[in-house]
Amino acid sequence: MLNIFKDFLLNLFFILLPVFLVPLCTEQEKRPKRFRLYLPTICYAVVIMLCITLPVGTESDFIFDLRQIPLWLGGLYGGAGAATVLAFTAIAYRSLFGGAGVFVTVVVSIAIAATSSLLTKRFVELPTKQRTLFAASLSFGSGLLTVAIAEWMAAAVSPPPSVALIFLFVQPISMLIVCSFQEMVHHNIALRKRVIRAEKMEAVTHLAASISHEIRNPLTAARGFIQLIEEQPLAADKRRQYARIAIEELDRAEAIITDYLTFAKPAPETPEKLNVKLEIERVIDILRPLANMSCVDIQATLAPFSVIGEREKFRQCLLNVMKNAIEAMPNGGTLQVYVSIDNGRVLIRIADTGVGMTKEQLERLGEPYFTTKGVKGTGLGMMVVYRIIESMNGTIRIESEIHKGTTVSIYLPLAPSPSSSTISDKEKQLFAAF
Repeated sequence: MLNIFKDFLLNLFFILLPVFLVPLCTEQEKRPKRFRLYLPTICYAVVIMLCITLPVGTESDFIFDLRQIPLWLGGLYGGAGAATVLAFTAIAYRSLFGGAGVFVTVVVSIAIAATSSLLTKRFVELPTKQRTLFAASLSFGSGLLTVAIAEWMAAAVSPPPSVALIFLFVQPISMLIVCSFQEMVHHNIALRKRVIRAEKMEAVTHLAASISHEIRNPLTAARGFIQLIEEQPLAADKRRQYARIAIEELDRAEAIITDYLTFAKPAPETPEKLNVKLEIERVIDILRPLANMSCVDIQATLAPFSVIGEREKFRQCLLNVMKNAIEAMPNGGTLQVYVSIDNGRVLIRIADTGVGMTKEQLERLGEPYFTTKGVKGTGLGMMVVYRIIESMNGTIRIESEIHKGTTVSIYLPLAPSPSSSTISDKEKQLFAAF
C-alpha cells in the first residue's frame, strides 16, 4: 500500500515541476511568443511520458498513473492545439508498452482532448475556486471512465481492484492540489506585474511633479521681473539688473530640463574614444574661476588613458562631480583629481576636503531630486552622473566622512587599443611612474 502511494507521489512531483518552473521562463516579455506558447505543452508532454514510464507498481496490462492530470491542464489552459498534441503523445508513448490498457488510453485521451477543447473558453472565465473544483471534477470523471472501461474489459484481463480504487480517489485530489498551485502561481505573477506597473506610475508621477515644481520656480521669478520691467518706469541700470536676473532664472530652468533629458537618455548617442587627461583638463579650466573664488586649490595627477563614451556627456559628468566638490568647500580647501589603472579599468578619483556627508545622505545619493545643498541644488546633478557612468559601462563608488571630505571613485572600461587589446607600452610606463 505504501509503495502505491509512493508511486503516486512521484507522479505528482513530476506534474508540479512545470507548474512552478514554466512561469519563471515564460513570464519574461523578451522571450519569443512561440517559446512562451509551446513550452508548457512540451513540458506537459514530457511529464506524461515520465508518468507512464514510472507508473504505480503493478504487473497487470493496465498501467495506472497520473498522466491524465497534465493532459487536462494542457487542454483546459492551452486549448485544442495543446490538447491534441498531449493526447497523441499519451497514446503513442503508451502504445510502446502494449497490453490491454492501450485501448483504455486511446478512448480516455481522446475524450479528455475533446472535452477540454470544448470547455477551454468557459473554463478560463470561471473564478479561481470554481476553476479548481471544476478541474478536480473533470479529473474524477476521467478517472471513473478509466476504471469503468478497465472493469468492462475485466473478462480478459482484470486490473488490481485496490490500485484502481486508490487511483479513483487519488487523481482528483492530486488535480485539486496541482490546479490550486497553478492558480496561485498565476495570481502571484499577475500581482507582481501590477505592483511593478504601479511603482512605475508612482515614479513617473513623482518625477513629473518634481520637474513641474523645479521649473515653475525660475519661470515664475523670470515672469515677475519681466512684468516689473514692463509695468514700472525704471532706471536703465535697474532695468538691466532685472533683465539679467530673468535671464539667469530662464537659464536655470533650461539646466533642469537638460539634466532631465540626460537622465531620460542613458545610452551614449555618438560614442567615441576619449582621452581622459585632456577631458579632465578641459573641465578644470572651466571650473578654475569658481575654484579661485572659493579659495580651492586644484591638484591634478593625470595620465592619458582612453575610454569610450560621448564627449559632452562625459564632460558634464566630470563637471557635476567637481563642481559639487568645490561647493562642498565654502571656506576653501583642496580638490585632488587622480587618474590611474585599477584591475584593467581606468580609475578617476576626485577627492575634496569639504564638509562631507552622513551615511544616510550617502545611501540616498543619486536619487532624483535629493540634494545636500538645500534651496541651491536641484537634486539632478548626481542622478545624471550615475546615469552617464552606467551608460559607459562603468561603476562609481563614493566614500565620505563628516568634516573630512568626500572621495568619488569612477571606474570605466579601458578603450581597446588599435594595435592590441591590452595596455600599450607607453601607458604601462606612465602607470609605473605613479
